[in-house]
Amino acid sequence: MKEIIISMGGSLVNVENEKYLRDFSKMLTPLLNDYRFIIVVGGGKIARDYIRIARENGENEFNLDLIGIQATKINAMFLKSFFSGIEGIKFFNSPYEIKDFKLAITGGTEPGHTTDAVSLLLAEYFNIKSVINATTVDGVYSMDPKKHKDAKLINRISYPDLISLFSKNTSGAGPNQVLDFLSIKIAERSNIDIFVLNGMDLKNFKNAILGKKFKGTVVTKI
Repeated sequence: MKEIIISMGGSLVNVENEKYLRDFSKMLTPLLNDYRFIIVVGGGKIARDYIRIARENGENEFNLDLIGIQATKINAMFLKSFFSGIEGIKFFNSPYEIKDFKLAITGGTEPGHTTDAVSLLLAEYFNIKSVINATTVDGVYSMDPKKHKDAKLINRISYPDLISLFSKNTSGAGPNQVLDFLSIKIAERSNIDIFVLNGMDLKNFKNAILGKKFKGTVVTKI
């Protein structure tokens, strides 16, 4: 049975996306006959809002990360609720506890690690050579598409080139970007391909899972 790891952006998992999440569960459930999935869920807006206010209150970055981690777990448990009643669907409070599952759903781990990084570490642990990074943009762009109308979608990019592209992004708890430096370096050291795509397009999402052609960006060795 093939194993698939999905890093699911918290921007996809929220109450406003209830219909999408029901459709996502309907798309994924039939695939459980042939695949096992690990989904690592991000903190999204709820994490960013908590972190922003706590930072304004003077909280340090370590504790801000802890706030974000708890938000990822709330989102992960919320996502699991859309698969209620299906055997083998499990929420794991820690990714390090994952075992005996059809679909394992989890969140963050420790300060300094984004959920994207966690998904790549799990790919290393389970010896899986690709991770699907589901977000709310179509992939990696040459520039921020929200700010630059002439930004171009990059179909394929190497790890070093992606690091260069993101080098000007800020760090700190709760960054809102497609991938972070640590995630890319983990992928690079173990030659793990990252498929970045818009998770809202479920047909395209399914194509990526099935190994078919999809719209997005492949982050790879060359």
